[in-house]
Amino acid sequence: MVMVFNTVKFISPKPFRIRLRVLMMTESKVHVIDINTLVKILNNILEVMKANEKYLTKLDADIGDADHGINMVRGFQKVIELVSKENPAKLDAGRALQLTGMGLLQVVGGAAGPLYGMMFLEASKKVQGKKEITVKDFAALLEAGLKAVKMVGGGTVVGEKTMVDVLEPVTARIKEIISKKDNIDFMELLGEIVPFARECVLNTIPLQARKGRASYLGERSKNHQDPGATSTYLIIRTFYDTLKGGRGVRISEYDQETGRLLKEEPI
Repeated sequence: MVMVFNTVKFISPKPFRIRLRVLMMTESKVHVIDINTLVKILNNILEVMKANEKYLTKLDADIGDADHGINMVRGFQKVIELVSKENPAKLDAGRALQLTGMGLLQVVGGAAGPLYGMMFLEASKKVQGKKEITVKDFAALLEAGLKAVKMVGGGTVVGEKTMVDVLEPVTARIKEIISKKDNIDFMELLGEIVPFARECVLNTIPLQARKGRASYLGERSKNHQDPGATSTYLIIRTFYDTLKGGRGVRISEYDQETGRLLKEEPI
């Protein structure tokens, strides 16, 4: 928790001044994500994908079919369309994540549609009927999503230059943190996880792709940042940014040759 003290001066007709210190808390604990916040996160993910559409497509152009950014924008536009049609009073976290999976499956082309779609569909089962997501729920839905991604990907493992290179270590780290800090809140948890997820993205650069279209390049797929790992990181980061009162980030600077993200700016 960061605390900032501002000094405010009041001038009185009498020959003295009263100094007042006002305590401002810029970050508070968040133990649950309610349905309204979850919907806001989904909206922000769409805005983040729009802000990073060209960057994600550039990464995919280097080792894939140059449509990842376009597909992620199209997918989350459909997600928001579906969620907005629901009765807000009846919408719960499970249904919101289910609609997310359905929307992505409906309109996202290539391998990304089934991978992200099934990830959210399986995750939704862990919070079915719930209006709030706890930290432990979050760990459970990530683990369910990871299992779905690995199944759809034909047994994908870490080191094959895919979204699993972020999703699996992040899920494992979250479970480890929760086991040591039973009462940890989202702000502390994600504050630790986001920079870790970023490192996981960067770790994909030297890898040779073993799955998907990128695998056809063989050795030439090395020295390029994986687009799926990058979008997975952006989704995780958007949860944190939204809870902090922001919307997300745009990758504003990156290495032209490898795609390595160098600088992020709030959108």
